[in-house]
Amino acid sequence: MSSFLQRLRYYFLILFDRQTPWPVKLILAVGLLYILLPVDFIADTIPLFGWLDDLAIASFIVALALRLVPQEVMSRVQRKVFGAK
Repeated sequence: MSSFLQRLRYYFLILFDRQTPWPVKLILAVGLLYILLPVDFIADTIPLFGWLDDLAIASFIVALALRLVPQEVMSRVQRKVFGAK
């Protein structure tokens, strides 16, 4: 399985895990809405710069959410996705 698909599955499983706190789920949902909705800080029609703001905001949101996820959830999901570590 490619690294990108593993990472995507990892985030997906964290999002839908029952022990993931609701604020984390809310942060990730807002981030997903920002990426999907046509309202942006910089329009996506501007080559490169329009995509860079989406990438920067998405990276920030994922990093923030992962800091709030309990370690036990992250460990369990990591074992499921990446194998025993």
